[in-house]
Amino acid sequence: MDQLDRKILHSLANDARRPLARVAEDQAIAQTTLHQRVRRLEEQGVITGSRLVVDWDQAGLPVAALISVEVTRRGSLADAAEDISENPYVMSCYAITGEFDLLLVVRAESSAHLGEILEDLRNQGLGHSRTVVVLSTFFENRMPPIEG
Repeated sequence: MDQLDRKILHSLANDARRPLARVAEDQAIAQTTLHQRVRRLEEQGVITGSRLVVDWDQAGLPVAALISVEVTRRGSLADAAEDISENPYVMSCYAITGEFDLLLVVRAESSAHLGEILEDLRNQGLGHSRTVVVLSTFFENRMPPIEG
């Protein structure tokens, strides 16, 4: 991946719906060149799709929480994560170091709904957990610099 690929990634990460013709124009390259590079980045697995950026408050899921979970049941962390993925309110799941095994990012309709989500996780045979409720989100989903 060269510097132009990085510029293309940054441009598309900031606005994946931006017309490729405008991205090509901004980068001072031909549209065919841009299309070829984007296709190559997709084939290499660098670009894996495009996603909407959702205002979760407006979508009816204003409560955000980070839940650290200890996995005490038999099986691998990947098995536990697969089961957890069935809950549509768990947005992300990360294997982590330290006292806990997994870190979940959750969205809920209310604090009562968050309680239901936690109960559902407990019923899956997960162990001790620690929940942190997000009070404010200053930024998220930023594109880090990609150096080469």
